[in-house]
Amino acid sequence: MHKILPRYPIGNPHRIYRQDNFILSTFSARGDCMRDVIENCAEAGFNLLEMGWATHEQAEEALRLCEQLEIDILFQDFSVFGGMQGNHLDNRVSSETIRGVCDRLRRYRRAYGVYIFDEPYKPEQTAEARRQVDIFQKEGPSLMPFTVAIPSYNDLYRWENGRFEEYLRRYADEIDPPVLSLDYYPVGLPGYNDEDQLDSSRMWCDLGLMKKICREKSLPLWFYYQAVNLHKYPHFEFTMVRAMMYAAAMYGAKALQQFTAVGSVIEQSGKKGPFFDDTKAIHAEFRNLGPTLMALDSEYVFHSAEIAEKCPDYAPFADDISASAVLSAAPLPPRTSVGELKDEYGNRYLFVLNRDFEKPSELALPLNKKSHLYKVCPHCGRQFQKDDSDVLALSLAPGHAELWRVQDGDEEAYTIEYRIEK
Repeated sequence: MHKILPRYPIGNPHRIYRQDNFILSTFSARGDCMRDVIENCAEAGFNLLEMGWATHEQAEEALRLCEQLEIDILFQDFSVFGGMQGNHLDNRVSSETIRGVCDRLRRYRRAYGVYIFDEPYKPEQTAEARRQVDIFQKEGPSLMPFTVAIPSYNDLYRWENGRFEEYLRRYADEIDPPVLSLDYYPVGLPGYNDEDQLDSSRMWCDLGLMKKICREKSLPLWFYYQAVNLHKYPHFEFTMVRAMMYAAAMYGAKALQQFTAVGSVIEQSGKKGPFFDDTKAIHAEFRNLGPTLMALDSEYVFHSAEIAEKCPDYAPFADDISASAVLSAAPLPPRTSVGELKDEYGNRYLFVLNRDFEKPSELALPLNKKSHLYKVCPHCGRQFQKDDSDVLALSLAPGHAELWRVQDGDEEAYTIEYRIEK
């Protein structure tokens, strides 16, 4: 039996914006040759290009190219509007200026939204971001007014001083953003090392808090993952990148935002970069998984013991595997994480991640009863039924993950697909 189940656009109930499909974007998609930038980013599988910090010339050319190539754009002309932490606060953008931006963007079908403020964290910055979000929503209701929060390794608001949760909750309350987006770039931060990999990273704390706030406020979770060697670590491989992408999806992310295209997917010139082929391949996977992921909410995230042992401050966000509706309470194998997600109809999924960047993993996860097992195919998005079992067995390459549906074995077996309804 095959079921076609409707899914619906998601978004902050206080805002006009609604998200229809899974987003694959990159920050500040700009370079020396904007045509090469846009064409290569489009070929790499991005469906949204962000113009954060763009000059007037770059922003205008990107608008025209995205329209021609039919790829959405999150517009910013940094000479006209847009804040970045402490920058541009001395130049409040007037309502008239915002109205002019909205009038200009109405001519472009691929104008998805506007990039308003990058990492506001001081009270006067969040207040200014809120003011602009409200004005942009009024003057350009078809545009998504976007802001992103600062991560927990900034100077003022950290887990170490007990102030990060205070900050992120204030950010969400004061700006009331259409989506909750946050960036975290762990590889090479102080304390990072090859032996621990991400076991001790506070990225898990940030994701755990985001998940909690998004559930409370019905916000889509967007996450910037690290795609360049930002902190000058001795080595940086794509297995690290994809592990972060899958980890965010495991926490329920509805958008994966890359930082950044330059140095990974493209070079500064706009030509293809070292991670072009790998990014194109994983984007193809997420395009196929996207319709299912858009229909799912993250209910639990379970980690193997390393994170509880090594990651300070994660305890409040740790889910007890005994709460799972489908997994047995057995401890997870080393460097294994499992997200338990469900749709509004009660169907349950497991997103299983091998967090290890270097070693493949052979897993046999015990279930609490014999079940129908379905793999959601990353090559086509369809669900394929595997042998019924009380064990989910799978082989994962370094930093890789798979999405499975687990159905009660006493029920009649059926596959599922989700189709958007508005």
